[in-house]
Amino acid sequence: MSVWVRNEQLDVRAMLLVRRGRLVFEWYSAGVTREHNHNVFSITKSAVATLAGIAIEQRKVAEVEEGVGALLPAALRTQASLELQQVTLSQLLTMRGGFPVARGNQPQGSPQRELFNRLHTADNRGRFILKMELARPAGQKFAYNNVEPQLVASLLEEVYQTDLRSLSKRLLFDPLGCENVDWQFADSDGGYPGGYGLRLRAIDMAKLGELYYIGGNWQGRQLLTPEWCRAATSDHTGTGYGYFWWTEEGASGELPFAAKGVRGQRIYVDPKKDFVFVLAADLPPDRAGEISDKLITEYVRPSIIADGPLPPDAAESSKLENELRTAAGYQPPGRDKLPKARLPQAP
Repeated sequence: MSVWVRNEQLDVRAMLLVRRGRLVFEWYSAGVTREHNHNVFSITKSAVATLAGIAIEQRKVAEVEEGVGALLPAALRTQASLELQQVTLSQLLTMRGGFPVARGNQPQGSPQRELFNRLHTADNRGRFILKMELARPAGQKFAYNNVEPQLVASLLEEVYQTDLRSLSKRLLFDPLGCENVDWQFADSDGGYPGGYGLRLRAIDMAKLGELYYIGGNWQGRQLLTPEWCRAATSDHTGTGYGYFWWTEEGASGELPFAAKGVRGQRIYVDPKKDFVFVLAADLPPDRAGEISDKLITEYVRPSIIADGPLPPDAAESSKLENELRTAAGYQPPGRDKLPKARLPQAP
């Protein structure tokens, strides 16, 4: 896998494999260490869904079928149409809110990119959304979007009366023992984006996947209920989409699921094979899915051949150590020309 990445000259920064709670493989390319965080792009959405699950566990939100109107303070409720107020949290989490689509990876000048730009630059993104008209009835159709996660993030900020960056550290990342966490692109009123902007170390991406794999209990602390973990990673749309997590069509929490970023960022969890695979990279968006799928299907999955530890093999261990040293000197072409926001960042 490492040799293939280098031969293809791919900008992969980190690859990790956790098997049954044990870190068994940890790979970094030149200039990257465990302590660097990475722009995880849309994996941000999966973290926001996790915060929603914690809010329900803490009874800050009554249930996943709670309507937007019930989660808004009275002063803000009047800014939203009755139709928008009736959109439920579950419809938001499954991208079936009925909103017009805002996508930052679409061509400049396209309607989806234009709406994304307006949303991103709004003084208060949550209030910008409250003034929107729905494009279709809520619950009718899955449409991948940045509007729904932004509204969930803004609602959580209203419910807890604090910003998402601070909230995520207190409720999720500090309990998981995460370090060097950052959340970027606050709006003028101090609110954070719900669909992008999060930065995590690769090891902490693995912790997020592991949290769902083990049913929400982290070192004796029940952050999420097992029911939430199953529901979030089940198919609610007929397209293989859960609560801001990707899965397979017809899944009920038992099939592989993943958090995905546009440039190849992955947290891939296989409950049957008992592993979590993490990829931090900056890949061409049109090849990111193909490359990450190849790494999983042709390298990671076939490498899991036993239920217990394999017998020691000094020769193979030496080959692995040599390759890890080679990888640590591997500098993919073009990385030095990328903007800072797309580069790994040290504490």
